[in-house]
Amino acid sequence: MADAQKTDTQTTGTQKTDAPKRDTKARDESQPYLNIDGPASYARAPINSPMIWNFCEAVQDGNPVYWDEEYAKQSRFGRLIAPPQMIMTMSGGHWWAPEYVRERERNESSADTVTGNPAEIHEIVRRHGYTVATNVTREDEFLEPYGPGDGRLKMSSRSIDVSEEKQTRLGKGVFITSVIEYRTEKDDRLVVRATNVLLMYNPAEPRGD
Repeated sequence: MADAQKTDTQTTGTQKTDAPKRDTKARDESQPYLNIDGPASYARAPINSPMIWNFCEAVQDGNPVYWDEEYAKQSRFGRLIAPPQMIMTMSGGHWWAPEYVRERERNESSADTVTGNPAEIHEIVRRHGYTVATNVTREDEFLEPYGPGDGRLKMSSRSIDVSEEKQTRLGKGVFITSVIEYRTEKDDRLVVRATNVLLMYNPAEPRGD
């Protein structure tokens, strides 16, 4: 009996479970569009003091380098600056604008950039059934101060990675990692660099618990 049990154990131990085949179709198709800057877009207005004060009122930030021009001139910045975390508010586009304004802004977008990224990558993953987006993480690196006198903020983005298909709680999907850069209109200074991870998934195939 002991020998039989030993034999059964050995037999069971040699059994192999086939690993599921990895789906890399969306990732493979996206490769030509990775690490290519998409078109630049500009904020709706130049950075100005009222914008800064409105933001600071909302978050109750009393730092005098955001409020007091005389104090700010004596600081290491030498001028009034915007709170770093204001970057997404400051760089946002219009909720609404007349068509001639939007046309002007489209013309201001960089003419020499490739427009296939990240728009082309998003189109690819949607074709593979990953149609719903949810943001996973975002990390911002604040490189230089920015404030009134810098003009508008200019934003450009490039996707640097598309994962193979992953099974998530929400559904099967792929993770798109992008780098977003923010520059000042004046002097083209790079002030903020953000890394964003977006999950695009198929909600028809959620993970069962």
